[in-house]
Amino acid sequence: MKSELDVHPYTEWYLENLQYKDNLLTLTIEESERMAGPLNEPKRFLVVFSDTLQFQKYNEEDHFTYYSENREDGIIGKYSSSSSSSLIDYLKKETLLFKTTPGDLDHYSIVTSNECFHVITREAPKVIDVT
Repeated sequence: MKSELDVHPYTEWYLENLQYKDNLLTLTIEESERMAGPLNEPKRFLVVFSDTLQFQKYNEEDHFTYYSENREDGIIGKYSSSSSSSLIDYLKKETLLFKTTPGDLDHYSIVTSNECFHVITREAPKVIDVT
């Protein structure tokens, strides 16, 4: 998924804040000071998932085994199909999520310098510049 975050590689973005309540997941992502420059305020973006059904946080090292397999390019990437996502496969086999949740579920991941997030949702995320 192409977004304003793709102006820099993932190594130049940091998680500043995470909030989750009532299926609303909001990640505040901040640009590194190196990219902003010494006299400029770093850019900040909210990545908002309004219908989060499940999310997991990984550190960068754990994520890269399967990072690009069946995933779009970009800081925020959608996995190409539910059949190509090992997380969705696990949720289908080991939980009741698919039996109790109507609609198509999609798998996204957000990659920053230190963390990776996997999100299962029915709606695409919104990226909002809050600089």
